[in-house]
Amino acid sequence: MVLLGLAVYFSVAVARTLAGYLLFLKVRPTALLTWPGRRPAHFPLLIVLGFVAAALTVINGTLDRPFHHVYSQGVMAVYFTVMVPLSLKIQPGLYRDGVWADAGFLPYGKIGRMAFRETPEIVLILVPRGRSGPFRLPVPSSEYGAVRKILEEKIRTRVVNVEKAILGL
Repeated sequence: MVLLGLAVYFSVAVARTLAGYLLFLKVRPTALLTWPGRRPAHFPLLIVLGFVAAALTVINGTLDRPFHHVYSQGVMAVYFTVMVPLSLKIQPGLYRDGVWADAGFLPYGKIGRMAFRETPEIVLILVPRGRSGPFRLPVPSSEYGAVRKILEEKIRTRVVNVEKAILGL
């Protein structure tokens, strides 16, 4: 039962990552200001985990295990060896029609509030309209001024309409 659950979870994860990458390919030509995404500190471990899952897929396949045993290991191998490196090719930053942040692409028209958190690192926090979870965009200090300038221009031209803060917050 656990392997069936893992198969479903990683199938959804593969589909979401692939959909995100295809969206990135669509918006990439409209980039205004981007920078390379951060590679996780445990990236090599994720790749090793993918190769272990691939080996277990082969072993389970040769031992005639049930399909969901083989599939769950195979989809985990695909996620860790293909999708994780593919997701690192997505460049966070500002695009013509929105912002690519940690949770994906957020069109400018859906930004309800935004603020910079400037310590210890610079992070642009975007709160979408009608959704509770914020999007976070770590901004390199060398790009901070350019990001502020682009966002100020988007606000001035009313591409971004941010809500007024309550009680000055």
